[in-house]
Amino acid sequence: MSASANTRRRPADPALWTLVVAAVLLVSLVTAGFMTGAAVEIVEALTWLLFAWLCRQVIRSPGADPDVRAFWRTLGLAGLLFIPAELLTIVSYAGGEAGRWLFLAAMLFIVASVTALGWAMIAFPLRAPRSERLRLSLDVATVMCALVMLVWILWLPAGSPRADPPQFVVTLLASATALVGLTAGVKLLLSGFAPFTMAAGLPLAAAAIVGSWSLFNLFNLSSEDARFVSGAQVTTAFLYAIAARVQLLRMGGRPSGLTAHKRRSYSRLPYLAIVSANIMLLAVLWHEGFTARGWGMVIGSAVITGLVIWRQHLAFADNALLTERIKAGMRDMNQQKRRFRSLVQHASDLTLLVDRDRAVRYASPALIPLLGVDPRQAVGRQLQEVLRADDPAAAERLTAEATSHRDGARMQLPAHHTDGTQRWLEALATNRLADDSVSGFIINIRDVTEARVLEDELRHEATHDRLTGLLNRSLLEDFARNRAAVPQGAGRGVLMLDLDGFKAVNDTLGHQVGDALLVTVAERLRGSVRPTDIVGRLGGDEFVVLLTDTAERCAVAAAERILTALAEPVMIDGHRVSPQASIGVAIGADDQLDVLLHAADTAMYEAKRDPAGGHVRVAGNHAGYHAAASGSAAEPA
Repeated sequence: MSASANTRRRPADPALWTLVVAAVLLVSLVTAGFMTGAAVEIVEALTWLLFAWLCRQVIRSPGADPDVRAFWRTLGLAGLLFIPAELLTIVSYAGGEAGRWLFLAAMLFIVASVTALGWAMIAFPLRAPRSERLRLSLDVATVMCALVMLVWILWLPAGSPRADPPQFVVTLLASATALVGLTAGVKLLLSGFAPFTMAAGLPLAAAAIVGSWSLFNLFNLSSEDARFVSGAQVTTAFLYAIAARVQLLRMGGRPSGLTAHKRRSYSRLPYLAIVSANIMLLAVLWHEGFTARGWGMVIGSAVITGLVIWRQHLAFADNALLTERIKAGMRDMNQQKRRFRSLVQHASDLTLLVDRDRAVRYASPALIPLLGVDPRQAVGRQLQEVLRADDPAAAERLTAEATSHRDGARMQLPAHHTDGTQRWLEALATNRLADDSVSGFIINIRDVTEARVLEDELRHEATHDRLTGLLNRSLLEDFARNRAAVPQGAGRGVLMLDLDGFKAVNDTLGHQVGDALLVTVAERLRGSVRPTDIVGRLGGDEFVVLLTDTAERCAVAAAERILTALAEPVMIDGHRVSPQASIGVAIGADDQLDVLLHAADTAMYEAKRDPAGGHVRVAGNHAGYHAAASGSAAEPA
């Protein structure tokens, strides 16, 4: 739905406009004197009947709040009570003793109707927390007491009750009607809640004011001006009907039918009522003394004083309770602050607060044992400088990732202690730039050196031979798979080597000598090849050498160097051992190590079958090479 559709004015309601037009027309006829007597009472009775029916429509509206239903139900009852009052008034026009009693009966129905209206205004609840409900009720009572004092002054303009009983009754009713409307307004102002919409509240307030005026002047005006009282009574009935129709229409967009807005924490209205009550008391006593009206003002002032004392007692009790809660909260906060400070000060993990420019604003004492840096000297320095990380861009990447990830960024980085030792740090950075109390990055750092060393050791043990330290078969395969393709015209060579007579060494000299021999062979293998070549142990006395960027001639030369190096005798536990080996050579551009290993293994066993030993055989080449024991030369066999 577009914005223009949302702001489009609601179409006029025909029923509402009919009520307004009928009210203007009939009130004009009554005040002009064209409609009098029974006709006016019939119009009022029909209007009150219409009002009761509209109240029923409001009650049956879907989604109506229970308090709204109760309020309009009571208003509808008040409207129904006005109907017999109007009918009895019509009959009383016949005059005589019967007419007088009928008029008194009509007044009783009016009293009942006004009572119902008052109950509707007074009974709707103050929607406030239970802890505030009593204070709010006292505030409402204070304001209403001041209003009652004002009505008391208006009701007894001569200082004492009038001798005319009818005027006494209607004046009392007028005063009660005025208080009914004022009660609803005061409760709305103080509590922020009413069981009617604001649009319906305006005609309701106007009806209470006009109705009060008509009752107050029922016997005050001359017979020539009585038409204005009748017009006011018709106006009152139509205003109530209009209010009910407006309430029903507004409930189409607000099904609950409530008016509810945020209540202020305090209101000046009760204090204004107290000041007004005291002014009225002084004025009446100054001019009249202790008349009936004066004594009424004294009693009203005493009631207001009692209400104020009660209200202040509650305020003092609340303030005392609030003070105790604040003190308890401060104690808890100080205790938590000390606990937090102790946790930070004695924590083994480092806590840093870094601004958006990566300058350190706070460093916990854990910085000293972690990196040997004084936390006070770290303040104002760049994060990279404080961490002493090997990677110059590590701090920048850490904060950048913390900015782009809501849950923060985690990173491990190598750093150096001031004593020169290397440390592995795990940093967790959280972006709190938007938090005004932080305005920076919170970085928690812990030392994971031991865990990282253990991880490296486990990884090394999983990929290297434990005895010789050479690569094992799994790492050789991974290494071969992950290496880049060899250059054009170059090849990859695999040398498969098996020691000759190694079982005899183990059986005659013991496994300790055999293990030492394997370690010696591994060292001589590493020393016989290029740094870019890879040496590994497949198991037992089998070794493999991966040659990169090589050709057959170069691979054979490398094998000859190995045989020459191995032929050098070695003393192990007092035993002179001269190791010999057979080597198979495979050359190819295929990056599948298994193919070359199989070819080199086949060639090695062909060389091993030579009784002379110390032979090199190339896969696919039946010619063999023999290296002299002295290692001075190699010649075709």
